[in-house]
Amino acid sequence: MGCAASVQGTETPKSKSSFQISYSKDETVLAALVRFDEEISSCEGSHPVQRLAVISAELRSIQIEIAEFDGVPSEVTDAKYAKTIHQMFVALDLYKRPMLAAENEDFVANVNRKEMRYLEAKYLRIREKDLERESQLLHTQLLRLKTLYTNLQMLLDSLWFKKSRPGLYLESALQRSQELRNALASVSMRLRAASEYGQNAIRLVEAALRAWKLASIGRSGWERTSSCADACSLLIQARCQERGARRVLCARAAPRAARSVRLTLDYAFTDCLHDHKNQRAIETFIQFKETLEQLVSSIHKVGIHFSFC
Repeated sequence: MGCAASVQGTETPKSKSSFQISYSKDETVLAALVRFDEEISSCEGSHPVQRLAVISAELRSIQIEIAEFDGVPSEVTDAKYAKTIHQMFVALDLYKRPMLAAENEDFVANVNRKEMRYLEAKYLRIREKDLERESQLLHTQLLRLKTLYTNLQMLLDSLWFKKSRPGLYLESALQRSQELRNALASVSMRLRAASEYGQNAIRLVEAALRAWKLASIGRSGWERTSSCADACSLLIQARCQERGARRVLCARAAPRAARSVRLTLDYAFTDCLHDHKNQRAIETFIQFKETLEQLVSSIHKVGIHFSFC
């Protein structure tokens, strides 16, 4: 099916060298073209260029956020978070005298806010490292893709002079279609990343609700505080995921439910001691989950619209 691997009479020494580099000696031209096409399609299938653009923009935004946490330690753990709050409750005698919680709720909220800030900084730094690793992998993939295109061009140049190559009039049309494809892929990558963030946030909120229920039925003060700390930690991560979705969608304003969760978390440890406040906190978390579900649903609807375009 393919023609011979050598071309006589028309090739220059440069094109012959390029030709030999482009594919192996025993490989036909047709086989080489098919191989290059398959390898390029495989590399481009995951849209590395568009994904790298999304990651790079997100990295810059995260690094700006992390700069605001300058001086905040990153070695804090969930266990240390729960232990700090527990020691404070013991010192204030809030386990034995729950009525004092209302009098000290602002003080407890200030301490809790500081501890949650440590956790948030830790989660952002972890996400930054994950994105940096993915960015390095994508750069490697793009170098591979660039090499494939270079070898393909060398192969084509070894067969025809640029002016005599057949189908030149189709190349401009192909370039325009590729530009359209890349533009759609760029939007698709943003929507996909935002959807993943939203779905992760929903799972975290669901886990947080289960932990929060344990906080109200714990047998000891430590069990209740530990469960409440787990719920708060999960909700902090959910808020980070929700911000990640807004970050890739270039949406700065946080929804009302996200702002309500932030305020509720400040007073989480004292609110869980009172039935009325505890129920109100649960309602706030559920509203946050519903907002995330609406976000994911909207993204999927836009994705379906793009698939029909």
